[in-house]
Amino acid sequence: MKDSTRKNKFMLYLKKATSWSIQHWRWLVFGSIALIAYLTGRKSAKNLWQQAELARKHYKAEAALIEKAHEDKNKKLEKADKNFKNKLTKIEKNKDEDLAGLETKKEEEQLSLINDPEAVDNALNNIGINEV
Repeated sequence: MKDSTRKNKFMLYLKKATSWSIQHWRWLVFGSIALIAYLTGRKSAKNLWQQAELARKHYKAEAALIEKAHEDKNKKLEKADKNFKNKLTKIEKNKDEDLAGLETKKEEEQLSLINDPEAVDNALNNIGINEV
C-alpha cells in the first residue's frame, strides 16, 4: 500500500506540474533561455572583465603620464618666465646706466659748447644752420 500511495502522490504532483507548465509555458521558455544565456555568457563575461581591468590599468597609466607631462610643462613655463624676468631686469638696468651715461655726455658737450663759441658755430654749420 505504501507503494501505491507514493505512486498516487507522484502522479498528483506530475499532473499539477503539467498543468502549471501548460499555464505558464512562457515563463519556462524565458527561464530556459536566460539559463542558457547565463551558462554560455559566463566564459565571455570573464574575458570581458579581464579586458575591462586591462583597460582600467591602461587608463590609469595614461592619466599619470598626462599629469606628469602637464607638471613638466608648468615647470618649464615657470623657468622660462623666471629667465625672462631676469633678462628684463638686466636690460632695464643697462638702459638706465646707458641713459645716465648719455645724460653726463650731453651735459659735458653743453658745457664745452658754452665755453667755446667757435665750437657752437661749427656745430650749427654741421647741422645746416649758416646764419645766426
